[in-house]
Amino acid sequence: MTRRSLLWFALSLAVLAINLQDASAQLDNAIVSKRSSINSTLVSFSNNIVNKVNDYSNKFVSLRNDMSFHLKSSSETITQFLTSESISQNALLALDVLQKSSSTLQASSSASITVSASFSSVGTCMNTKMQASVSATFSAFSTAQSQYFSIITSSSSPFLSTCRSRFSNTAQDSVNQAGDRFQDCLNDENNEQGRVSWIINNFVTLIKQNYQALGNHVRSCASLGSPSSREEVQAEINACYKGISIYVGPIYEATIAQQFTLINTMMQLEVVASNNRVKTCINQVAKTYTAMAEGIVPSLNTCLSTGQ
Repeated sequence: MTRRSLLWFALSLAVLAINLQDASAQLDNAIVSKRSSINSTLVSFSNNIVNKVNDYSNKFVSLRNDMSFHLKSSSETITQFLTSESISQNALLALDVLQKSSSTLQASSSASITVSASFSSVGTCMNTKMQASVSATFSAFSTAQSQYFSIITSSSSPFLSTCRSRFSNTAQDSVNQAGDRFQDCLNDENNEQGRVSWIINNFVTLIKQNYQALGNHVRSCASLGSPSSREEVQAEINACYKGISIYVGPIYEATIAQQFTLINTMMQLEVVASNNRVKTCINQVAKTYTAMAEGIVPSLNTCLSTGQ
């Protein structure tokens, strides 16, 4: 080999080394950038969970406060009949229905607030899972990139230029794609939490409507007349209150209890489902892109051997 040829070869190696160092720096920058983006998405996801938990809690607090007032004001319409000889017994029974409903409201709302708070575990769990998966996946691409450099700098394949060009940005591009997919896992779950909020809204509305209907039914009895009304009117009022204690009250009590049970069960299941959805998504992204990282070197070697 002539002196000029040696100089040209040395210069080519130097340029290649510089290009490879630049590619390595670009991968490092891509990893740092994606980690920063993922961390920002994690913070946003955690904040969204906190906001959702507060929102859920506020819904049940509002339900408890609004309906407690409604039941209390409805019970006050019974007071005037408690001294009536012909109405007082059934009026007391109707009042007892409202008091039991108020107690159930307090206990059930508190239980719902406690259950809804368990959603906060989703953010904490996902932070730990995401950080570990991202680190492992990005590390796989760093390893693949390092092996790529070692193979390229020592290869004398006639297809070297083609293969180097084909695989030079594979690790960096894949890191960017993997980072985007990891973030999609969190963003998709944010959308799912919107669905949960919608379901809770509907249940709270149904429960509120039943409490309002019960209170309004009690009010309707008082609207029929007063303790000094004619005997037939008093009999009608008495029958109205009796109907509440025997029929109306038990039906509303059972319906409301069932609705609280359903919403609390749904929230408990949804906490588990939320964790599982995000974990499954993260695992799938990690497995897919780790496999891609592990496939870079075999594909590179095939290219150097066959040009394909």
